[in-house]
Amino acid sequence: MTEINLQDWVGRSTTEEDVASGVNAARLATLLEQEPQEGTGPQRLFPVGHWLHFAEDDVPMSELGNDGHVKLGGFMPPVDLPRRMWASSQLEFHAPILAGQRLSRTTTIESITEKTGGSGSLCFVVLRHEVSADGVLATTDRHTIVYREATSAPTGSTAAPVRADSQAPEGWDWVRSVRPNEVMLFRYSALTFNSHRIHYDHPYVTGIEGYPGLVTHGPLTATLLLDAFMKNHPEATVATYDFRAKSPLFAGEQIHLVGRSTGANTHELEAIAPDGKTAIAATVTTTES
Repeated sequence: MTEINLQDWVGRSTTEEDVASGVNAARLATLLEQEPQEGTGPQRLFPVGHWLHFAEDDVPMSELGNDGHVKLGGFMPPVDLPRRMWASSQLEFHAPILAGQRLSRTTTIESITEKTGGSGSLCFVVLRHEVSADGVLATTDRHTIVYREATSAPTGSTAAPVRADSQAPEGWDWVRSVRPNEVMLFRYSALTFNSHRIHYDHPYVTGIEGYPGLVTHGPLTATLLLDAFMKNHPEATVATYDFRAKSPLFAGEQIHLVGRSTGANTHELEAIAPDGKTAIAATVTTTES
């Protein structure tokens, strides 16, 4: 039997096309409780609005794995680790995307790195997504996925109570507190056509993956965090957005979204869990309009 070399997948590339959806943009705005955009022209997508397009799980049911994600071994390397999470993204915004524009996304596997950590074997896959709108490069999104070993869940495990609320942290320029519930998780999964079972299947997420409850999507938290920043800086144009997931969040928990300026047009953001730990750490750079 031929041994699989994951490095053979590095450099592989694929291109997909779509049309920027005003309907999906409006639904995301509704989810975020944003004010309607002013003006009569085409709607401008939220900076990470491209995440509502090119759904990874948009394949026939027969091509999905037990976790609800696409089976590995096609474009994505056949990593022999069952648990996965969105670890980080580094985004550069070159030009706005308007509803109705033709989109093209070229995805390239930049690197595959295998490591061993405290939780066992890990594999980091870095994807570079280049999104163009009407032929103009709009967004570069370097997206890191981490694959991990299975966790032994307690026999008959059930969802644990959500962690108790904590007071808003001090030392930040602004704080916004949110509480994503099961309905919000469902709506976001529907918007992104994300069928990963950790976001909606209680028996699976507790009994198989060993989490205490439904996991709040990393990109949903990152979207809420960027939205909170933009509501506190309505005159700013976001140039870059980098974030890294550090610990999971669960449905029904209070999250403190916080931010502060760290210099000229640079900002530090965090999503803080009820126990005070940082769930997502992020940085934003802007151009002031």
